[in-house]
Amino acid sequence: MGLLDDRPFDPHNPRAKVLLDRLGALYYETKPIRAFANAAGVQLDRVYWDQKAELLWPELLGVAADEGCLRLLVTAVMKHPDSAAEKLFRELVDEPPYAVSAPGAASVGVAAARARVMGALGAAGADLTFRTSVLFDDLPLIDRKDLRDNVRRMVGKGGRRTLLVQGGKGMGKTYTRQFIRYVSEREATARCKHKVSPVDASTRAGSPIDVRELAGMVAQYVVGAPPPTFDPTAQPQTVVTLFRTWLISETEQLDSEQVRWLIFDGFDSTTATSAALQLVTELAESASNRDLGPVRVIVLGFDDPLARPDHALVEPLRHPSDEDVKDFFGGLGEILQGTRPHDDAVDLLFDEFTNQGGPIAGRQLCELGPSAFDFAHAVFGAPR
Repeated sequence: MGLLDDRPFDPHNPRAKVLLDRLGALYYETKPIRAFANAAGVQLDRVYWDQKAELLWPELLGVAADEGCLRLLVTAVMKHPDSAAEKLFRELVDEPPYAVSAPGAASVGVAAARARVMGALGAAGADLTFRTSVLFDDLPLIDRKDLRDNVRRMVGKGGRRTLLVQGGKGMGKTYTRQFIRYVSEREATARCKHKVSPVDASTRAGSPIDVRELAGMVAQYVVGAPPPTFDPTAQPQTVVTLFRTWLISETEQLDSEQVRWLIFDGFDSTTATSAALQLVTELAESASNRDLGPVRVIVLGFDDPLARPDHALVEPLRHPSDEDVKDFFGGLGEILQGTRPHDDAVDLLFDEFTNQGGPIAGRQLCELGPSAFDFAHAVFGAPR
């Protein structure tokens, strides 16, 4: 098994240290390193480029391994004229990758089947995290391509910091929280931890959340301490400014290796005061400008385009299409059987599913996902 197929990439591995030493000695400027990454197909916005080569190389190799293109990255380095005398790169590239095992019978549950597929695919399994049809063991996820792509862009030190999910009730916004938890568990390493903190106003009863209450919740989630004491006579908008300034200062002390996901759910004029809503918007803007360190801010149900931060990622929700459901069936078949069903088989499965339950466009999401999940299980013959 080759070093270039390890996931996650361990920079403390003795062989990895040798590789990093040679890379750092040969290429210590950002421009050529970025060119190698681009040639290998690494997602460039997942890497923090404004750092020294001794820190940049380990991060880049970690991202490349995560995306299954570390072998391509080292191949690009090997082909550079300045690397011609380096046998190390050729030796690593020539090491055989992980072998792909033959598909097994679909006689195991989802968790065991996924484990088999991930192990068989080796480094390529990283992609399964973002295109999975099932979260954890039994939570179906249909479509949400924009969500998958956006969260992928937010992982890693160089990732984007703010995501706005736009859509009305019943459009599946809360699946965002589940997907981020799912990705966080699989992206966590010994060096990089993830903390997911939902600030949920969707079930709020009674008076709306005011800015002081919200500031206290955010402070506890992000820095684990109460906010400063504000003058009782201070205007709500003044509290917004003071708290934002305080939080920016506090996040400078946070461990950059722990990614914090702050998810605002259900904030609107019926669940929060105008100043609390302003605080949510300003924190989203601060995060998008990288003023909150490792904090990522996700706002579910964001519907104020005039206040949208310039660098925020946006996911406008929509109802799944026929092709989205077909892709779900194909992905679930891959998890359950170890190999993706042929397109003709998926088409037949889809036709039978719609014959029984009706057209996709007319079905509610709360029913569509579970029914598609159960139907696929019955067809593929794998117990839940």
